Amino acid sequence: MSSEGSIRKWQAKLAVAGHIDCWTILERTTWQLLEAEGLLSCPINRADDDPMFQQAYEWMKLAMIGAGIRPPAQGLSPWWCWIRRGIDSRRPYIEDLGGLKDPVVLQMSIPAQDVVPSCFDLWHYVLNHWYVYSSEADERDFDHAQDSTEKGTPAEGLLEIRLRESWLAVFDLERTIPDHGRFETKSFQGCFWTLQHPYVTAVLEKNDLISYG
Repeated sequence: MSSEGSIRKWQAKLAVAGHIDCWTILERTTWQLLEAEGLLSCPINRADDDPMFQQAYEWMKLAMIGAGIRPPAQGLSPWWCWIRRGIDSRRPYIEDLGGLKDPVVLQMSIPAQDVVPSCFDLWHYVLNHWYVYSSEADERDFDHAQDSTEKGTPAEGLLEIRLRESWLAVFDLERTIPDHGRFETKSFQGCFWTLQHPYVTAVLEKNDLISYG
């Protein structure tokens, strides 16, 4: 199945009455701005990003566009949300609030066709520029090809294409290889372009969340 096919499949499977329930974590000041403005886009900010992470986020943007989910303007990054945070809680955990000064969690219901669901664990393969193998033999074959490929050659370019194509597995939420547990225990994230006030169904505080432990 193509990436677009996987995305559309899971948009439909995760939807209830055409919408996907999800949660996003914001500074309280951003929530207040959303209340005032009604909708917010997320501008690109690369000041603190590792170059490898920048490539990963650009890849996700292109995957969204490839699935027909286009940004409303140039120079934007998608918003990120939790669709399911493991088996114990659909909401984020308290630990997910780290790094924010005064966080709130927006519980939302977003039109399914506007959200791109992906696997949280496999996303780390994209972030770290790792190959998502389909079997142990596939992993060995890629490692061998990587070890024997000279830099700057056409073969290196083909290997990079193979690597990036493997990342499409992040959109297959039933993927079990590499093994990150059963489907029921996996965490799913989502990306969407515009944060709109009507999407918000509840505002959660830190005390409303549970801990990993």
